[in-house]
Amino acid sequence: MNKKMDIPVDYMHRWQEMANLMANAAGVPAALVMRVWPEQIEVLIASLGADNPYEEHEMADLGTGLYCETVMATREALMVPNALVDAQWDHNPDIKLNMISYLGVPLVWPDDSIFGTVCVLDSKEHQYGLPYQQLLRELKGVIEDDFRAICELAPLLSSDARRLRFESVAKVLRGNAAH
Repeated sequence: MNKKMDIPVDYMHRWQEMANLMANAAGVPAALVMRVWPEQIEVLIASLGADNPYEEHEMADLGTGLYCETVMATREALMVPNALVDAQWDHNPDIKLNMISYLGVPLVWPDDSIFGTVCVLDSKEHQYGLPYQQLLRELKGVIEDDFRAICELAPLLSSDARRLRFESVAKVLRGNAAH
């Protein structure tokens, strides 16, 4: 899949609203949609809130032990209730931002390649109950449905296709104006 494919603004706005709702529903400062690049991961969408330490388009190096790296590598959900008391996670870089709990799921393109993750993080211990886990899986499903639509639209959004559509419309308009 073309990792550099632009995400249309309409989808980005929808994902922003969903991230905001997820953060509010889970009672956490951060809900994120992350996008992986060859050597980094980007905060594509960050819930809006005064306590969210992540900023949109912020980049982090891969290979540093981020929660998201494990989610992408395993293609499985990950829940870390409190990284400070978990030897596997007590060195996680997100702890420097006071984000000690995590719940995340992988996001996968229609061709089965990894896009990134959708996740929530909290500054306190958090046992993410089944409703939050289900809500996050639903959000994953919506975003992955959007990926399919984006991939179907991609050929229509190319500059050549736009030019041809514009020329066709202009020709019809000129023909109508002549009559």
